[in-house]
Amino acid sequence: MAANASGENQVVLCMHHNDADGRCSAAIVRRALGAGVMMREMDYEVVPIPWDDIAAADTILIVDFSFPLDQMQRMMSTAEVIWIDHHKSSLEALADLNDLPGLRNLEEAACVLTWKFLFPDQAVPIAVSYIGDRDIWRFAYEHTAAFCEGLFQEDTHPSNDSLWTPLLDGDDEPVHRLIETGEILYQARLNQIKRRVKQDAFEVQFEGHRALAINSRGSGDLGHAMCDEGYEVAYCYIDGYHNGRVLTNVALFSEEIDVSVIASRFGGGGHPGAAGFTFWRTGSPFPEGAEVSFN
Repeated sequence: MAANASGENQVVLCMHHNDADGRCSAAIVRRALGAGVMMREMDYEVVPIPWDDIAAADTILIVDFSFPLDQMQRMMSTAEVIWIDHHKSSLEALADLNDLPGLRNLEEAACVLTWKFLFPDQAVPIAVSYIGDRDIWRFAYEHTAAFCEGLFQEDTHPSNDSLWTPLLDGDDEPVHRLIETGEILYQARLNQIKRRVKQDAFEVQFEGHRALAINSRGSGDLGHAMCDEGYEVAYCYIDGYHNGRVLTNVALFSEEIDVSVIASRFGGGGHPGAAGFTFWRTGSPFPEGAEVSFN
């Protein structure tokens, strides 16, 4: 695949999620197929699908992301589509595409899957393992949290070769530097998160579950801190304004129930322990039709 896609006159498009896992996945694609690959960062809110770029592409790689079935099929009608993903709700919704080239696995992050797909004979670099470890919230490695905290201070766009080339080369120096930077910052941020939860979070019954809600952009660390207070679900929401309307982005976290099932009820999805959705807000920070009661 790599040799064909990088051949002369071949147009390759990579669409990736706008987080560390997605950007790392796209950086791996760039490493494998060259700097000429078109990169388009996607999210589950209002970023338009780049149909003009899709129409021009011979090969499309979708990493750490997916589209509804009809849109995936539309892309497949004009180009070779390679899909690498690990989101439970997406894999279930797109079960009809099981034969599509790529890798899908709930047990690994997209960056790890992307490396294994494009570089099957090479060991996964430790930087990729750290990023993937945090994304699936496994923390199997001692330095995962510190490394990722240090990484978040950097420009992680896939085209930043000064960051990604040494990390994907397996260079120890930048890995150690990011860990050293991240250790101090990570502990400070955890303390700040705990104070924020104590001050601003409020209790609510959401979709039949005892939840703690907060007006803040969601993160795994925030969700974990909220669940540590004894709640089944952490409900994090933040508002954005688009064309005069309020779009609310919700992130759900749980260590007890499958929040991807809840998110799918409102048009979203994700993982069992971390999922999300968006809705156009007219009043309450909870979507219309949701079962909500306040204590």
